Amino acid sequence: MFQGTFALFHRALGVDFRLARTHLFRFMFAIMILFCLFTAHASSTMMGAAGLTLFTQIVYLNFMFILIGGISFFATAITEEKEEQTIGLLLMAGVNPVSLLLGKMLPRLVAALLLLSVQFPFTLLAITLGGVMLSQVIAAYAALAAFLIFVANLGLFCSVISARSRTASTLSLIGLATYFLGVPLLMWFLTVLVKEGWLAENSFPVVSTRVQLKWLYDSSIITQINSILITGFNKTAWGYQFWSNLGFGLFLFGCANLLFTRNALNERAASPERRLIAKKRSHLFSPGRAWKQALMWKDFFFVNGGYSMGLIKLLAYGIALFSLCAFISYTTNNRTFTIQEIGMTMFWTMLIVILIEISLISARVFHVERQWNTLVSTAMLPHSMAYVAYSKVLGCLLSVLPAFFYLILGISFSIREMTYDSSLVFAEPGFWLLWIQILFFWHLTAYMSLFIKWGALPLALIIMFIGNAFYFTATNLLLLAVRMNPTEGLNIALAVIQLACIIIFHFLIKDRLIQLASE
Repeated sequence: MFQGTFALFHRALGVDFRLARTHLFRFMFAIMILFCLFTAHASSTMMGAAGLTLFTQIVYLNFMFILIGGISFFATAITEEKEEQTIGLLLMAGVNPVSLLLGKMLPRLVAALLLLSVQFPFTLLAITLGGVMLSQVIAAYAALAAFLIFVANLGLFCSVISARSRTASTLSLIGLATYFLGVPLLMWFLTVLVKEGWLAENSFPVVSTRVQLKWLYDSSIITQINSILITGFNKTAWGYQFWSNLGFGLFLFGCANLLFTRNALNERAASPERRLIAKKRSHLFSPGRAWKQALMWKDFFFVNGGYSMGLIKLLAYGIALFSLCAFISYTTNNRTFTIQEIGMTMFWTMLIVILIEISLISARVFHVERQWNTLVSTAMLPHSMAYVAYSKVLGCLLSVLPAFFYLILGISFSIREMTYDSSLVFAEPGFWLLWIQILFFWHLTAYMSLFIKWGALPLALIIMFIGNAFYFTATNLLLLAVRMNPTEGLNIALAVIQLACIIIFHFLIKDRLIQLASE
């Protein structure tokens, strides 16, 4: 068993260390920590406990990257072998399921743990800035390491039971969202039921449910981090959160091992999946005949689910908005919402949903063609590559219509208030800079997806963060040297630079698609 595990482990680490993007990612992460150190040092003259500020930024930065890693990095450990149809070959070579799982998961886990360990000495600088003790630093990194092991095994479990990397990433996202958001929401809902008299407070179901929810809530790393960041922390680093996360990780690894033979050995079709599409042409949700814009039709139905997924989104968003309005109304002492307040809630919620949906679309709009090597046949169509790319984008954007419907509905409910506020917002240069940055981020994500298999979205986030941090830090230092503070000029300059980059990205994406089609 250990021989097969060591062979896979050695090969995966060797390939990972030879990739330039691996070292580039670590370098960018170090730059982000350096930027946090710079901002903490600059603020030390204006506020006390600057070390606590630095330590908080680094801890939450690691927390966010572990979450992103669980959704993308760890969730593709087994599915990438399924998609390449190499699991059978590995098993024929004498690698048993346990060795395969360990050999695919351990290299990624070790690489992530190394990223945590190398930044530990730099985090000790927070002690010299004040507000942090050594016990807090050790406890925070112990909590992050245990949480990393839990997330790695959650991604491995989702990768085992899923046929595609996209499905595994979605399941990991749902699992983490349920763990961090579902438990507090259930605790609140149980409190409401008891308060309204629907359940007896001292009944056995209520007491047992509260105890179980309290165990899950205390095992959350967010609860542990909030406890660690309190001044005067004196608890042990190896507390309930540490051991419970390790236990959850081992349990998920055991489940992945038990379900491996049943889920991983099934033959998968070597072609793109067509989810939620009715096979009968007469069915309501059938794609029917191809549209005049065939590429747009193909991406809308066979990549984004078509009418079926649109109906699911329409119902899900409606239920979520109703629940959100009910929750806000209850927490404000059952005050009745006005139609304007409901409209503003719908508008801002759906605006965030649309931004997230388009960000995900930008990461996968060209991924399917690249994954299944269909760019060669697509390039043979009597259309330019630019036409093909724009058709695919428009087909994917049709899947945003359910969220856009509720956005327009929210605007219609609060049109009077929004008309008054819009005249003030549109006059702000920062408003236009924000939207230009969002457009730049979408183009950057789409361009990154043409070079890497998975992780284009988090990589684009890192590049955006580092780029903005470097630009504003460099310009502020320069203006501080000449004793000037033209903030609007900086915003306009950044907007012009990013607009130029957006135009350049259009040509770079087209050239990259042509290059991939000719390979």
